[in-house]
Amino acid sequence: MLTSLSFLAPGKPWPPPTEADRLERYAQNRLLFEGKHEQVYKDWIRLLREDQQATLEMVLNWHKRLTLLFADLLLGEPPRITAGDKDSQEQEAVERIIEDNGLFNVAYEVALDVSRYGTGIFKIRYDGRAIIEGQQPAIWFPVVKPDNIKEIQAHVLAWTYEEDTQERGKTVKKKYLQTEIHEKGRIITAKYPIENNIIGPALEYKETETGVDEFLVVPVNNVLTTDRVTGLDDYSDLDSIIQELETRIAQISRILDKHADPNMYGPDTALEHDPATGQWGYRGGGKYFPVSQGEQPPGYVTWDGQLEAAFKQIDLLMEQLYILSETSAAAFGQLKAGLAESGTALRRLMMAPLAKVNRIRMRFDPALKEVLWLASLLEKAQGMAGAVVLENIHIDWKDGLPDDDVELTQNEVQRYTAGLTSLESSLRRLYGLEGDALQKEIDRIKAEQQNQVNTQLPTITLPPAEEGEGAGEE
Repeated sequence: MLTSLSFLAPGKPWPPPTEADRLERYAQNRLLFEGKHEQVYKDWIRLLREDQQATLEMVLNWHKRLTLLFADLLLGEPPRITAGDKDSQEQEAVERIIEDNGLFNVAYEVALDVSRYGTGIFKIRYDGRAIIEGQQPAIWFPVVKPDNIKEIQAHVLAWTYEEDTQERGKTVKKKYLQTEIHEKGRIITAKYPIENNIIGPALEYKETETGVDEFLVVPVNNVLTTDRVTGLDDYSDLDSIIQELETRIAQISRILDKHADPNMYGPDTALEHDPATGQWGYRGGGKYFPVSQGEQPPGYVTWDGQLEAAFKQIDLLMEQLYILSETSAAAFGQLKAGLAESGTALRRLMMAPLAKVNRIRMRFDPALKEVLWLASLLEKAQGMAGAVVLENIHIDWKDGLPDDDVELTQNEVQRYTAGLTSLESSLRRLYGLEGDALQKEIDRIKAEQQNQVNTQLPTITLPPAEEGEGAGEE
């Protein structure tokens, strides 16, 4: 971990040695997500097969599938974000910031990083309006206090690039390091040359006041422990299982290919000589093993693969994959008949992945609120017309699963009938109505209920009253 900015000083190596393992893991996880497993598992596969030329004939990209699953459950169904009443300045401001930045798309990208890298990064900047962006965790270097690693002193964003320059009439490529040091209230940008992975003297240096006494970089971590600055990714615990799955299935595929076209055996009289090549071959074509006359009739060389054990091993590995990844077969649409006939039943089968997503949501919720708050603060500080600070932000999250409309309606009817909820709350949950639209729907329902009561009242004809009946005595 980094406890000072000294790693950016001239003469220091780049990247910082303390961050090498983290960056290497990021690079490997990116390859796994993109399905380039051969580049990550090659040594392990060759050792297993005892074949220096072994390759993966079949890639099972469980890494990408798992990452997309958790991101879909978190943000596939966009949450509803409010900061005030429907027509308030605050609500208009939060809706504008969300729309201008495509916030849910940005958040989805960050959610993918949270899964595959363990950490996702939001950055806020100003360019006529607040701009919210996702940043690669590989360019993020948090500087923490030596006595408290949970307290960040600065967020450093640093990346290298190459430029063509002219030297003695020749075009050569020069490598540079660009940095952004985000402190509370200011951002320091600098440019350094890189030669032989060593930082040179700064070529450019600039300080910019943000007007916001907060960091404009917001990290979101996956699983985080007391002794870690960055989160744990979803891939590390699954590597060995997925490697084994890919290798076993590739071996089964090779076996099936090998014995799909069996060789023949039979008497050597079935062979004929080709004078052009001088070779003997089977008259019918194909591979043939000659057998002396009288030994056995012609037949095919076949092999009982006994692959049942291999398939049992794959089933066992899949069970462990579901357990360690906190998923289930239901999460991937592998449902047995009758197991999920209602939305409630489906959610029971999805308890493990929903619990994991809820854990991620507990970190995403405050981060997303902070991002929106910082965006509004930055617009206010920069003097943007109509800017308003968002103080009370509420996020109504969804679970990402399809709703059972019939079941939801029945539940709300039962709650309303039992007096456990109001008509207003039920309509809001069922249809997402707010403000005038909600009030109009309430008035319409009450009017229809009143009309229904009036039309159902029976008409009663009373008999004529007898003389003196009901009269009081004087």
